[in-house]
Amino acid sequence: MAVREQLVRFRSFWIFPLLALFLVSVTSRAEQKSRLNDLFWLMPIGILIWTLLEYALHRFVFHIQFPIRDLRLKEFVNSSRLAHHASPRDRTKVLVHPLYGLVISTILFTALLIISGSTFSAAGIMAGIWTGFLYYETVHYRVHFSLSESGFIARQRRRHFYHHFVNNKRIFGVTSPLWDYVFGTTSTRF
Repeated sequence: MAVREQLVRFRSFWIFPLLALFLVSVTSRAEQKSRLNDLFWLMPIGILIWTLLEYALHRFVFHIQFPIRDLRLKEFVNSSRLAHHASPRDRTKVLVHPLYGLVISTILFTALLIISGSTFSAAGIMAGIWTGFLYYETVHYRVHFSLSESGFIARQRRRHFYHHFVNNKRIFGVTSPLWDYVFGTTSTRF
């Protein structure tokens, strides 16, 4: 794969880290009370929030076909996840489109800003959410295209492929089974 093609296919891996650095840098300068060492607790909160978002989005949003009349919007909202389930070995349908991630990120940042009242805290938590998201993208891609038969990726592949090929009403966590256990959507096979 050519470098340009890699930069485009894996663009989330440079867009979101750059955005996180920019957002944390700007907000830390803008807020007098912000301290960079607060990132040591803000980012883990964001990672934990990501695990719940991953579960909730996968369970409640990605498997729903929204009745949308505008064909371009319908394609954007519905087709990504549905196309991935239809062709799970297609490398162009495994990763989340960055525009989709940016739209959800804007909504999340706004909610975090309202809840925390601090742009720096919202940015720190978003940096954690984006860290979790990129970890998800890495694991999800490896699960679909790695040939490893042992270790973490092989275990995650068995769980995720159970979701794809046996029962798409179970096993929504790709990076962690935590919320599947909490909400009773795990399988007795695991």
